Amino acid sequence: MTLSFPLTSFASSETTIPTSTKLNLEAILVSIDDFFTKYPFFVAGVTFIWLVVIPLAEEYLQKYKFISAVEAFAKLRDDPTSQLLDIRDNKSLAYLPSPSLRMFNKSVMQVEFRQGDEDAFVKSVFQKFNDPQNTTLCVIDK
Repeated sequence: MTLSFPLTSFASSETTIPTSTKLNLEAILVSIDDFFTKYPFFVAGVTFIWLVVIPLAEEYLQKYKFISAVEAFAKLRDDPTSQLLDIRDNKSLAYLPSPSLRMFNKSVMQVEFRQGDEDAFVKSVFQKFNDPQNTTLCVIDK
C-alpha cells in the first residue's frame, strides 16, 4: 500500500519580497509601547536592576579592587594599617615565595585558602591580625 499526495512548493519565481529602505518610526514606537503594556513587571524589574541594584553593587565592590604590584607596595609602604596576605597553597609558595616586606618593617601573613573551607580560612585570618576590622589587606593569589 502506497500513499501519495501532492507536495506543494513553497518557492515561486513570481513571489517577490518587497524591501523598503525607509524606517517606520511609528511602528517601532508602537511595538515598544505594546511590549511595555504586555510585560510591565519585566520592564519594572529591569528598570529596578538598572537603577538600584547595579549602582549598589558597584558601590559595594569599590571596597575591593584589583591593583598592580607597584600600587600594592606603595600602599604597604604608606599605610601603617595595611598588611600583605598570601593565600596561595604550599606548592605555589615553593615555586614562587612571598615577597619580602622587611624594608617596610612588616611581614607577610600566610593563610592557605581552600575551596569549601571558607569558615576556617576566615577564622585563621582573624587570628593573624590584631585589629582585622581596621586593617587594609593586600591579597596575593595565583
